[in-house]
Amino acid sequence: MSIKVKLYMSYLAMAFVPVILLLLLMLLILFASGKHDMRDLLEKQTNEKFNQALIYGELTYVMREDTAKLEDSEFVSSLQERLSDQWAGLIITREGSIDEVSPFLMELSPHENWQRIIDKPDAQHSFKLYRFTSHPIQFQYPDGSSGSVVLLHRTEPVPMFWHPLSMAIGLVIVCLTSLLLTYFVSRSIIRPIQSLRTAALHIKEGDLSHELKMGKLGKKMQLTEISQLGSAFEEMRIRLKQSIDQSLQYEENRKLLLSHITHDLKTPISAIKGYVEGIMDGIANTDEKRIRYMQTIYRKATDMDQLIDELFLYTKLDLQKVAYDFKVVDLNRYMEQFVDEQRFEMEKSGVQLQFTPYLSGTLLVAADPDKLNRVLANILNNSLKYMIGEEESEDCIISVEMREKNGFAHIQIDDTGPGIEKEDLPHIFEGFYRAEQSRNSETGGSGLGLAIVKQIVEGHGGFVWAESKEKGGARFCLMLPITTAVRTVNEHEEHLDH
Repeated sequence: MSIKVKLYMSYLAMAFVPVILLLLLMLLILFASGKHDMRDLLEKQTNEKFNQALIYGELTYVMREDTAKLEDSEFVSSLQERLSDQWAGLIITREGSIDEVSPFLMELSPHENWQRIIDKPDAQHSFKLYRFTSHPIQFQYPDGSSGSVVLLHRTEPVPMFWHPLSMAIGLVIVCLTSLLLTYFVSRSIIRPIQSLRTAALHIKEGDLSHELKMGKLGKKMQLTEISQLGSAFEEMRIRLKQSIDQSLQYEENRKLLLSHITHDLKTPISAIKGYVEGIMDGIANTDEKRIRYMQTIYRKATDMDQLIDELFLYTKLDLQKVAYDFKVVDLNRYMEQFVDEQRFEMEKSGVQLQFTPYLSGTLLVAADPDKLNRVLANILNNSLKYMIGEEESEDCIISVEMREKNGFAHIQIDDTGPGIEKEDLPHIFEGFYRAEQSRNSETGGSGLGLAIVKQIVEGHGGFVWAESKEKGGARFCLMLPITTAVRTVNEHEEHLDH
């Protein structure tokens, strides 16, 4: 329910709810009085006044025409009884002294000073919280003595406090209704606004972890303007927090990257300086030593050049500034050629490279052959460097297997090396991370190879992960989306129509 509709309904409720409550209160009083119809109560009030007037007229006639009847006790008793049914009574005096007081009045106010009422007549009297009106009439008895009759009759059928009380009750009902409706309507507006204000203050202080909670009230008003504002505000907070966290992570990665670059470049530079100083100081005093020193310097310079190339590529991949030359590649033929090229180098290091092709047809993927070659070479080199030095070198095998899985080309590369520790698995594709921290760049590589693998594979729309096999060894899995060919370029590559 929108705020506009809610306010309109609250205004209507403020107008009609008090009237309904007052009507219910009147009905309650009506039933409490034994009446089941409002017309009965109104008819009784009308008949009471009519009967009072009728009896009063009869009394006036008697006092004007036949005052002797006032000395007749049966007539007076009958008159008093008739008046008592109409909430009225007579006080009869003779020569200023009270001669007769209505039993009804005596029962209504047993301790009343009736003589005072006669001596100092007032127009209004009250008995048991009911207001009575007095009508004194002077007359003479047949013997010539003076007399008077004071007629006291009920003015209203309700106690005299009823009118101010009913007005007070009505005002209380109106005020309470207005307050309650205002409270419940404003609570559904003010409380979410207060939550928004609190969340805004937290953001102002730099605390983006404070979650905006609209509470149960917010769950009930999924379509209100404030709930929509709260949802947009919470989404803004989450995105702002993610942006800041990402910026902080980038800053941390940048610092870590600089630290690793400094370390990995300083080591070969120090070695080169040492060997150059050895040559300059004459330590390499034979041709054999000088050749060995120069070979070492060349190898260190080559390592530095490779590190700089990998760092440059990793940076461009991270900034998404690498252009991909996508082509439709028959992965079966591509992998056969790649394995054949790599097998000779692997065998020189004592490692067997095995390949199991996809036998159910062709596997066409959209790939940049050069970048894909870099991915596979980095994975093979990673497996190779951890397998070199194993005691049973004749069992050093790297197997490559291909199959189709859920619309992806699945490449699985297994090795028989030492495997990957469980705590290292989530981090091996991070830049400069080495599963064995004791390795340096000489034996452990730059730490960028697998990070480059991940960046390139994700750039191809695929994904990569690593596992540690139960019987030892590491397993790397690549998933590349399968595509369709457009036109042939050579025997195993086709361009994509972009």
